[in-house]
Amino acid sequence: MKPRAHLDFETASPADLTKTGVYRYAEDAQTRAWLFRYRIGDGPRKGWRPGQPDPVDLLQHVAEGGTVVAHNAAFERVIWNWWLRARLPHWPVLQIEQMDCTMARAMAMDLPGSLELLGTVCNFTAKKDMEGAALMKRMMRPRKVDEYGRVVQWWDAPENIDRLEQYCDADVGAEEEADFMLPPLSANEKTIWNFDQLINERGIQVDVSLLHAAEKLIEKAKQHADARMAVLTMGAVKKCSESGKLLKWIQARGVLADSMAKHETDDILSVAGLLGDVLVAEAVKLRASAGKASVSKIRAMLDTVCRDGRIRGLLQYYGAGTGRWAGRLVQPQNLPRLDWGEDGQRILLLLALLRDTGHDAELAHATCSMLLGPPLEWLSKALRSFIIAAPGRKLVGGDFSNIEGRVNAWLAGEQWKVDAFAAYDAGTGHDLYKLAYGKSFGVEDIDSITKPQRQLGKVQELALGYQGSVGAFLKFTVTYNMKLEPIVKAVREATPPDVWDAQAAKYAGERNKYNLPLEYWTAIKIIVVAWRKAHPRIVQSWWNLQDAVIAAVDTPGEIIAVENYPISFVCSPSRDFLYCILPNGRLLAYPEPQIVEAREDQIVYADGAVRNTDDYTPDELEMIRLYGIDKDAMFCTYKEGNRHRKVTCAAMEKGNWWRYALYGGLICENIVQAVSRDILVEAMFRVEAAGYPVVLTVHDEILTEPPVGFGSEHEFVKIMSVKSEWYKTLPLSAAAWEDQRYVK
Repeated sequence: MKPRAHLDFETASPADLTKTGVYRYAEDAQTRAWLFRYRIGDGPRKGWRPGQPDPVDLLQHVAEGGTVVAHNAAFERVIWNWWLRARLPHWPVLQIEQMDCTMARAMAMDLPGSLELLGTVCNFTAKKDMEGAALMKRMMRPRKVDEYGRVVQWWDAPENIDRLEQYCDADVGAEEEADFMLPPLSANEKTIWNFDQLINERGIQVDVSLLHAAEKLIEKAKQHADARMAVLTMGAVKKCSESGKLLKWIQARGVLADSMAKHETDDILSVAGLLGDVLVAEAVKLRASAGKASVSKIRAMLDTVCRDGRIRGLLQYYGAGTGRWAGRLVQPQNLPRLDWGEDGQRILLLLALLRDTGHDAELAHATCSMLLGPPLEWLSKALRSFIIAAPGRKLVGGDFSNIEGRVNAWLAGEQWKVDAFAAYDAGTGHDLYKLAYGKSFGVEDIDSITKPQRQLGKVQELALGYQGSVGAFLKFTVTYNMKLEPIVKAVREATPPDVWDAQAAKYAGERNKYNLPLEYWTAIKIIVVAWRKAHPRIVQSWWNLQDAVIAAVDTPGEIIAVENYPISFVCSPSRDFLYCILPNGRLLAYPEPQIVEAREDQIVYADGAVRNTDDYTPDELEMIRLYGIDKDAMFCTYKEGNRHRKVTCAAMEKGNWWRYALYGGLICENIVQAVSRDILVEAMFRVEAAGYPVVLTVHDEILTEPPVGFGSEHEFVKIMSVKSEWYKTLPLSAAAWEDQRYVK
């Protein structure tokens, strides 16, 4: 067996790697490599610096196809191929297939991707060199840059480089420990990782000239928005970004508001509407428009684009514990969705305006405002359209229709729904969102269901399949820009008065952390209850999954099958990991599973209202126990709940290693998304093999860039719709499109 090489680079550049990505970083004229350290097999650790003789043993290892291990291996490979070989073209190419990425292996086990955090969690013997780390971060950037952005001075004192070499040597040691401790990717997952690297290296083409025009328009639109804000508030708020001043101005006008947080602006607008305060309403909308995070992607695209007009490195393999990709840099997974049928012509008009007036931002702003409306709103909608096909090529994209809803019903054996999907695909069944509404509210004449009712059925389907309740429903109404008033009206009309009153009676007795009015809360709870009643097998699967997880952690080493569900769980004998065995054999890993005894205590008030104890601080709970009153002097009683068992696991969350509870709906969501990912991956390989080069994947969509004149939408759908044996009975439906721009 050939020895493995471990490799780690130390580099520097005026370019910010976190903003540019490694490809744009590597081609920057001022980027430099200070050095690298390496070790082949159990030999000594060695190093190389620019100007030194070639590391012959490493070059021979690479040329012979030997395995090279690195943490975040894409960085080492790109610096080697794009930066080093541009200066030393006789060095061999470092191939994707010979790379082994310990970061990818860690993330596949749902462990931290950061080498430092991974070492802490896995208790590496090599401890972090904090002094060396501080020096490395300083040496990553120039010491001094002139007014034109040219490097004047680096942190290149010989003693700094020597100390950096020591730090790099320690990192090689940590990577060796990671390589030793982490299980390898399965053969199938290694093939997927290789494919991921190829997709990232291809990148996507963007319309650079229109991006520059759009950036000018954004700046002009923000100037106009600030000027309008100053007029509306008579100088009290001079910029849309001055949230504190805006809040004070709103409060001074008699509109109750606690903050300008995104989730509270709808409440402010509602109150302003009731009071007839059009100035407050316009000011809040103006701030929201000017602060759109999505338009910042224009700058991100320009920061990351390479010389050939392509943006690379947009995907993170196993970015989620389910195996799904996460977005990086431009964050393509978060691009606003576009209804091309409704807005397509206006998007094309916006692009034409940018092309014709982009050199004159004032003219572009005036024209866009007159013909379309607020420029920032339309630029946000148009973001996908800045992704284009390269000359001589076209974009062909396809996605699966409601794949999570289909997979959820299929796994749980919700046969009426599986049959309904199949009938709809065959052209003999009803629209599934209409059917969902009809099933929930007892409407037999599906054709009579209105558009608002269908939209309600859609939000039900998307929000409630994973044990979601009021909070999940509210989240999706925001996502799809749905107003609650029509929903409440539709539910009220569809619900018998006695059912409505019975649910409304529970308003005081249940925790209502969303501060919803009685009518709103009642309507949403009726929607939740109705959906669950219509889906008994899915609801039962939540409890069966939860029971199986507890049983697996209770009996390490024993495979626990889930009742009426094609999934099993097994806990490692050491209890280091809980594994979920998917229908195709892939494993989902849950680190550090533990069974804990939980008790859901409650606070009961004199009027019958009940609240969970996590609404209170420890001091407040102690006061309730001792005196029977809360902090507002309201009489209440501390009531101990029944004990129950649950499994908790560890995971990364916002840079911290924390514990969370595995409940049925969350496990269900993980499994459904993992199965959906594996179905998508198989389709990605099929379209690639058929001549459609994959350049991006976003959620359940594949974007490819074949030559003009090649293939067709019909062929693409046919290829995507092929099913493997393990999901042969799953009703699957795909749709495709082609264009010169990303129009989906």
